[in-house]
Amino acid sequence: AEEDRIARGKAAARVHDNFNMFAVPPLVGLTALSLATDSKRMHTYLSWGVFSYIWVDFSWTALVPHSQPSLFRALTILAHHAITALLVLHPIRCPENLSFTAYCTIVEINTVFSVAKKVLRWPWLNTGFMVTWVTMRLVWYPYLIYMFHKRLRSQGHARTSGTYLQVVGSQIFL
Repeated sequence: AEEDRIARGKAAARVHDNFNMFAVPPLVGLTALSLATDSKRMHTYLSWGVFSYIWVDFSWTALVPHSQPSLFRALTILAHHAITALLVLHPIRCPENLSFTAYCTIVEINTVFSVAKKVLRWPWLNTGFMVTWVTMRLVWYPYLIYMFHKRLRSQGHARTSGTYLQVVGSQIFL
């Protein structure tokens, strides 16, 4: 029974990884196009693409929690996705900040390395994963907290406003 449970979890994890190999690289491509063109249309496509991906992956994780190594990991992913969806709703609702999504989704390069190293098992992918994890999670994401704070304050949002808490608070959580 325990072996079957483990095998079922590993099979579900493989399905999830294969889905992410298909779904995340286009988001990275849209991120690059959004940043390169600074086009409202590209930023809008990216924001809705991220929002859609987040809810598909949220649904998968909620329905198939055994695809994760532990229930705790599944719950942290669900929390992360809910906060990410809350964050991406801001640029969707406030077009003057559409570029926020692209700034945040730069980190998905790290996700591509994370999934690719599991699926393809090429040793160099681990180096890419580690380098992008350090630069994105420990340098870029903390910088975004400051950047979003400055932008929202310059737009007149008080630190206690719902918008400020939605954007800066979500970024702190992520």
